[in-house]
Amino acid sequence: MRRMAFIGLLGIFGAIAIACGSGDGDPDPTATSASGTSPTATATSSSGGTSPTAQPTATTAPSGGGTAPQPDNPVGTVSAAVFNIGPGVGLGSSQAPVEAMQYWGVGEGLFAVDADGNTVNKLATGWELESDLSAVTITLREDVRFHGDFGNFSADDVVFTLNDANANTNPTSIHGQAGDFAALFGEVTKIDANTVRIPFETFDLRWDGNFLNEQAQGTAFFSKQAFDTMGESWMNDNIISTGPFEVDEWVQDDRAVLRKVDYDHWFKNANIETLRFVEVPEPSTRVAQVRSGLVDIADQVPLKDIKPLADDGFIAEAITRAGRVHQVIFSGNYWEENHAATGEPLNRTGSGYCVHDLPWVGCNIEGKQPGDMEEARDVRWALSMAIDRDLIIETILDGFGAQASLEYVDTTASYFQDRWLIPYDPDAAKERMANTAWPEGKFPIGIWTGGELGGSSGTNAEINDAVAGMWQALWPDMDIQVFKSAYSIIRPSLVGRTNTIPYGGDCDEGATTIPFDWPHGLTETSLTRGGFGCGIEIPEIAEKFTQVSNTTDLQGRIALNTELVDFLYDQMIFAGTVQVPTFVVYNPNSISEWAGTPSSFTTMNEFESIVLAR
Repeated sequence: MRRMAFIGLLGIFGAIAIACGSGDGDPDPTATSASGTSPTATATSSSGGTSPTAQPTATTAPSGGGTAPQPDNPVGTVSAAVFNIGPGVGLGSSQAPVEAMQYWGVGEGLFAVDADGNTVNKLATGWELESDLSAVTITLREDVRFHGDFGNFSADDVVFTLNDANANTNPTSIHGQAGDFAALFGEVTKIDANTVRIPFETFDLRWDGNFLNEQAQGTAFFSKQAFDTMGESWMNDNIISTGPFEVDEWVQDDRAVLRKVDYDHWFKNANIETLRFVEVPEPSTRVAQVRSGLVDIADQVPLKDIKPLADDGFIAEAITRAGRVHQVIFSGNYWEENHAATGEPLNRTGSGYCVHDLPWVGCNIEGKQPGDMEEARDVRWALSMAIDRDLIIETILDGFGAQASLEYVDTTASYFQDRWLIPYDPDAAKERMANTAWPEGKFPIGIWTGGELGGSSGTNAEINDAVAGMWQALWPDMDIQVFKSAYSIIRPSLVGRTNTIPYGGDCDEGATTIPFDWPHGLTETSLTRGGFGCGIEIPEIAEKFTQVSNTTDLQGRIALNTELVDFLYDQMIFAGTVQVPTFVVYNPNSISEWAGTPSSFTTMNEFESIVLAR
């Protein structure tokens, strides 16, 4: 029987919704492409059926009636304490903070998500797929202004931004989506001043709902005119884009100061005059700052602090309605022999794969480590069954949340099947381990803490510490380390496909708002080589990813993904632990209304929608 933990009326997806208003210039929610309804709209399929993944409503923690402090900021200024401030560069290929730019209102995507979770046009006005799914032609808005004196947004800027970002067209790119774009897009070309053609390397029906969407893994757009007139060095020092806020300061690992643009923005004019983000890695300090009135918003607040803050008069909401699936990915299982797109050999024998007999890694190179695939599967299952998920919910999540299963599934959704639950069974776990070359679990293993869910100083680290403790309790001789280093330390091995340290986090597709019928697991295949990967390359994932991407029938996609989940559950490539709701806390004396939109990747967005309380 599936179990969920609730506190009063509040579960992972409570029933108290944000009232989502429509501002000036909102994308038309009825807008369609030139060929009809978007196949990547979250709530509808390409065949017009309803997505099986219903968008969860926003969650609001019940208020205890306390009184929040008066804010320190002057009228018109809003400040937020956040976990991280990324690089302050203005060129995509130099790792400009394109995700934060879009979520915070500095940049915009070609597409966006509306209040109901549907993919809608944003900087694009329409699109048309070629009949063989080899390319898409996109038409663009003509009334979008760049910050500064760099003219209006046009096809030149789309061509420049996407080709600069793509690791195939620019091998030196370290854009956040360099690998994803390389797997998906070929070289973008200009048709006319407001039309571009984007060829597909491999068609993915999420191309607009995910990869070019400002609430997912898309990119803000940069000015070709600025690059041509000011040069690359200037671009790296100045962030220029198209959103309702422009940048005054952006200092990595410190602060970002934005201001409302001084012209009538095409989409929406913000109410906030100055918007400040301050990096505060320690969650207790973020809580202390919002309690004192020093900041107006605290992001990624530990769940144990939610009820006390709500009792003291603060508003705690899941602004973007996203829960996160925490999991342990058993990195090092690089099972693909050939590149999923090119067919070229991956030369695994030169990569270090199968050199050492890692207990959780199955070596599938013929002639090496015979029987290792089944033995490693036993180890992974033993470790997975040793995790007491209900105890984590009770002690770390303060009763919020739900048990997790696998990365791509939401255990609270209607499509979920109970056979995908991972049992907590210490006796069976010990028996499974006893069948391996490490009957007492005497081997070294690490869990690397990803940046999700507060990273090394937040909920993610607490969950990983708990998992390590549960393993240690069953196997006292196991040498376990929980790594809490910066992402930059592990990134080279993730890009180079050499990482063998299990990854604790959600790794790219852990949002419960991601529809089940979408293709899954791109970063768990060779398709994203040259960019970020999750430490595994599984041929069955690559095969199903391609099949689902090319299936226009909703039920067909569901059937294929069900087969994939069955396979991954059987192999236990990654073990879900808990599903974590993501709350943002804000001071009602600063903010009276905040209408966010559903997002798969961020906890805060639509700052231009904020209505000030004073």
